[in-house]
Amino acid sequence: MNDNHVQQIFAHYIDKFDYINNQNHQEYYKWQIAKRFRPEMDAALSASDEEFATKLYAVKKLTSNLIDSYTQPFHGLVKFAEQEPETVRNMFTMLFDGNRENLQERVGSFLTQSHALRDKYYPDSYLYKEDMHSITGYLFLYDPDHNYIYKPTHARDFADCIEFYDEWGTGADTRLDIYYRMCDQLVTAIKASKALMATDASRFENGWGENPDTFYPDTEKHILAFDLIYCCSTYGLFKGISFERPKTKERQLMQERKDKAVRLSQQLEKTKQDSEALKAALEYVDSVYTMGRTIHHKKYGDGIIKDKKDTLVTVEFPEVGEKQLESVTLVVNGIVSVDVTDYESTVEKYKPILKDRTSIDSRLKSAEREFTPYAQYL
Repeated sequence: MNDNHVQQIFAHYIDKFDYINNQNHQEYYKWQIAKRFRPEMDAALSASDEEFATKLYAVKKLTSNLIDSYTQPFHGLVKFAEQEPETVRNMFTMLFDGNRENLQERVGSFLTQSHALRDKYYPDSYLYKEDMHSITGYLFLYDPDHNYIYKPTHARDFADCIEFYDEWGTGADTRLDIYYRMCDQLVTAIKASKALMATDASRFENGWGENPDTFYPDTEKHILAFDLIYCCSTYGLFKGISFERPKTKERQLMQERKDKAVRLSQQLEKTKQDSEALKAALEYVDSVYTMGRTIHHKKYGDGIIKDKKDTLVTVEFPEVGEKQLESVTLVVNGIVSVDVTDYESTVEKYKPILKDRTSIDSRLKSAEREFTPYAQYL
């Protein structure tokens, strides 16, 4: 570990301490969550089967965005608990009951069981997938003095900067004993820094308007260690520190995965926007083509909508009788006019997305499926 780089990071953290914790950023929230997490989790675990999911949801809400990411793994456990409360309860109980010697085994078991529940109840969803970040998050908040939370990108950047080159792997194969070893070395350096320890102590004196009693004491400085790792990438604590990243195939592959994750995330976001636009367009068509509405068909003339089921409307035309028509097709093909304010301009705006409606749902599912394996790299 490069002690010079570590000391520069400490100095930058001290300089930005008030900025990191001001009302715009409030990174002290990690200490507040850790203070409340274990008592509330214990209360949930001791609740009846009928109450368990509700109480677990309250714990999930408490964690804010510290654990739940785009794929919402913690929320997924709440959903699973609604179906199998005893299974999820046992998963947490076994996860929390152990030490470092069986840490990897406990995390692996939790990961396997959670994936089985997801495959069982939400097999086609991109949501609710647990990973090393989420599971170490539960451990970290439940027992901060003995555990560390793992956030892959931030951890790797920090390791490169301090020149910790022991390889801990990726994804489900992440070696937590190696990652913990890096964090242990960081904690040793933290406790040896009088300036950093004094800065950290001030957290419990002013509280930035918060009651310091709401903060977890963090006597072992594991929360502070994670805060440093996280803030390096988020608040520019690497500034001015010159370091090289190893040019190994593993690191190159990781960067490729990060780049692909960004591309797939952007693709997914664009597809989601298309899906929302389609929803708005369909809602507009539904609001226009209502029972009792008079429409003018280019071929059949004026008619009145007598019945409606989803986008299928039954129209009574004096000249030809009843016709069943598909409202979206009418809009896309422009063969009907309706006496509604701004109808023509509005349907012109919606036509492109409505023409593409059959492929949007499949594209969204495809984008979600492609992005999910890469979500952990963002």
